[in-house]
Amino acid sequence: MTRFPSFTTTAIVVLLSGLFISSIHAAPNEEQRMQLRALKLDIRKTSNFLKQGLIAESVQLVRDIQSRMEKLGTAGDAEVTQELQNLAESLAVSHGHLELEGYTLKPLTASAMAAAPAMMANEPGLPGTPAPEAAPLPTTFPTANISFTKHVTPILIARCGNCHVTGSRGGFNANTFEALMRGPAAGTVIFPGDDIGSRLIETIESGDMPRGGGSVRPPELTALKTWIKEGAKYDGLDPKAPINQAGASANPAAMMQLEVSAATGNEQVSFGLDVAGVLANRCVSCHSGNNPPGGLGMDSFARFIRGGDSGAPFVPGKPEDSMVVRLIKATGNGRMPRNGPPLTGEQITKIETWIREGGKFDGDSPNDNSMQRTNQIALAKKATHEQLAAMRAESSKQMWDLGMPNVQSAKVDSPNFLAYGTMGEATLQEHVAEADKAADKVRTILKIPASAPLVKGKMTLYLFQKRYDYAEFGNMIERRDLPADWKGHYRYNVTDAYGSIQVPTEDEYDLNVLLGQIIASNHVASQGNGTVPEWFAEGVGRVVASRMSKKDPRVVAWDNQIESALGSMSKPDDFVMNRLSPEQASVVSYAFLKAIMGRGNSYDAMMNSLRNGANFDQAFQSAFNMTPSQLAAAWVASGAR
Repeated sequence: MTRFPSFTTTAIVVLLSGLFISSIHAAPNEEQRMQLRALKLDIRKTSNFLKQGLIAESVQLVRDIQSRMEKLGTAGDAEVTQELQNLAESLAVSHGHLELEGYTLKPLTASAMAAAPAMMANEPGLPGTPAPEAAPLPTTFPTANISFTKHVTPILIARCGNCHVTGSRGGFNANTFEALMRGPAAGTVIFPGDDIGSRLIETIESGDMPRGGGSVRPPELTALKTWIKEGAKYDGLDPKAPINQAGASANPAAMMQLEVSAATGNEQVSFGLDVAGVLANRCVSCHSGNNPPGGLGMDSFARFIRGGDSGAPFVPGKPEDSMVVRLIKATGNGRMPRNGPPLTGEQITKIETWIREGGKFDGDSPNDNSMQRTNQIALAKKATHEQLAAMRAESSKQMWDLGMPNVQSAKVDSPNFLAYGTMGEATLQEHVAEADKAADKVRTILKIPASAPLVKGKMTLYLFQKRYDYAEFGNMIERRDLPADWKGHYRYNVTDAYGSIQVPTEDEYDLNVLLGQIIASNHVASQGNGTVPEWFAEGVGRVVASRMSKKDPRVVAWDNQIESALGSMSKPDDFVMNRLSPEQASVVSYAFLKAIMGRGNSYDAMMNSLRNGANFDQAFQSAFNMTPSQLAAAWVASGAR
């Protein structure tokens, strides 16, 4: 008979185990290990970006990596800290290269980087006199709308702290706004509107103040002078409150809140085509990340219109009153962008016209798409088939070089496809010839007009001989782990259209069928001005594969998985709303599309609408008289037939 330890023995063991465990750091959990692996991959990616001359992309990724390292470093685990130290050493190469290029990055540390120490006072305080409470001292300042509480107060505390904030050196105490404006017995030191005649500015410019070896940096002096020229206004709650205490914090006066306003299509200037590219190329490298200058992030349209410390970036309809226009038209140190030449007259005029027309957004997603992505999508939609093919060729090469660096490979360019592969050129040409045959079958099955390209801008095919390379490409380019049973998949996002394929060995599965599936999915996804959802395009692609060969092992596997995939759903539209795993969603979409593609007239009407430019929701509703979710519910209720 099995003997169990007594309660007393068990309790002692548990207590001793608890004491031992509490005396050491816990090992990293699985989530932490996943984060460390992701950081390692992204550090490699920064190096690849630099090799390809993608400086802005490398800057953004380095900043993102540092932010994630900070968060992960707060875990306090010894093993995690050691791993972060190793990662910091790996990141040092890209970090140092970018600093040499003139980009400002956070100091490189291995874990959570503590805030920079408070700036030392210029002179030691009197015995028993506490130093003023540290305030965040900005490194950059807006050229207009200087705030006393956000901009001037930190300068006064950092540069004049022990002498004139907690002390009264020379009979002058500036501990409150009221005292600062009153000045010492010798007379007023600040005259609102007159920076030249203000004694405060004069003593700083002459070098007389601050004493003790410190100095006021040029951007700080410019901010002080601007604040005085703008009237030396107070934006706190109580002018009698000490400036180094919370009671003097800024009054949350209402600032203009901009909303996303959709373009009508009648505007002379397009944000996506004419403005987003300028902002992405000239502004985002600085105005991104967690702490952008002036609090103004420009990573996306939504973040841009949120504004920064000085309020909204523009006033719809009034470019002359808009901060962004004043900044790009300024001269000297106040001009934006600070790095590089000023914007051209044509660029400034387009930004002014865009604001005058209301500052409308004509992109796909103001929240999710980066500023650069918004511009890329706009350019792709406007481009001709030939122009987009040229753009995709460049993008495809960059992806291949990034995903398969230092891997011997071949390239083949045909009328339908641009192909890269980890095999010899002759073998790759054979695969492309097979893709051409598959494309002919797809045209027949989907009734694609002979005059229309399969995909505007051509498709790219990435073919891999080894599973490892196929999976690594998905990891590096798509930043996801591909399902173990996937042998290939499509990717369409307006700017890129490609198929990633693991070439079968022997009779493992039919490459022609897999190619047909991927070509069909890309074709469908490219219709409707890029509004077709992934579940629909994936489902159509799998139906095409089944019509090409019902006996293909992959098709047989899908048919066998339908019942279990349906059983995994809690709601009929789970596959529509992306609530299933990728493979479960694909199998259910396949079953659903088999049913609705059987309704020939309705499906054909929908595809014709998409090819004529209708968006997906409109085309679906018009063809089936219900939404995808409603049709999914009816389909499930009928027994999913």
